[in-house]
Order: sequence, then structure tokens, then C-alpha cells
Amino acid sequence: MAGTKAGGGTGTQVTDARDLVAIAELADMLWQLSAESTDVPIDVTPYLDGLTAVARRIQRMKPLDANGRELAARHYYAGVIAGACGDDSAIARGVSDSLVKQSASASRPAARCFVVLACMGRRHGRAFAAQSGDRVLV
Repeated sequence: MAGTKAGGGTGTQVTDARDLVAIAELADMLWQLSAESTDVPIDVTPYLDGLTAVARRIQRMKPLDANGRELAARHYYAGVIAGACGDDSAIARGVSDSLVKQSASASRPAARCFVVLACMGRRHGRAFAAQSGDRVLV
């Protein structure tokens, strides 16, 4: 997957133009969570490998252009947050509401891709939450 850099207050920056910012941000969150866990360490390698696979899948989705791929990555991100924090959490609702507005003009095939990725993200977020206990991504 892409290397990412966290600048002082600038957020995550992708080091390869083809990479997806939302996926890179999830990878950064996983690394931070791993670094902060002192009592029971979390092995984030399988999750990072999973993010790489998701990014590749998004890159291969035919109905999506570059903006559509980034929007698809954001839907996956929102699904992960909803799965890890709960669908009714304020952050999950905020991210979801924002994405609804951003994807209002998407084609039907693109919208189907977004739904598939959000559901996949939700499953992955739930699995992560179940394995990591009470730790949360945000």
C-alpha cells in the first residue's frame, strides 16, 4: 500500500497520486492505535493487508473515475467507522450524512459500488472492534 506522511496539522498525505486518501487515513489510524496500545499489543499487519486488498479492488471498479474511486474509498471508510463505533454513533452518522450529499449525482452503477464497499467496511469494522475489545479507531 501507499506510504503516508502525517504533516503537522495537515492530515494524511498520500505519497503516490494513484492511492486513495481515505484508505491511507485508515492505515494511519491503525498504526496510531497499535503504537498507543501498551497493555495488549494489537497486530495491525492483517488489517493493513486487508486495506491494500480493498484499495486494489476499488482501483479495479470499472464504473468509477478517479473522483468516484476516492468517493468509494470514503464509503468504505464510513462503513469501517460505523462497524467499529456503531451505526448510531455521532461520528458514523456525520460521515454517512456527508457522503450522501457528496454522492447524490453518482450513476446507478457507481452507487452500487458505494453500497457494496460500505457494507464491506461495516463488516470489517465490526470484526476489528470484536478482536480489539473496547478500543476504538477514532
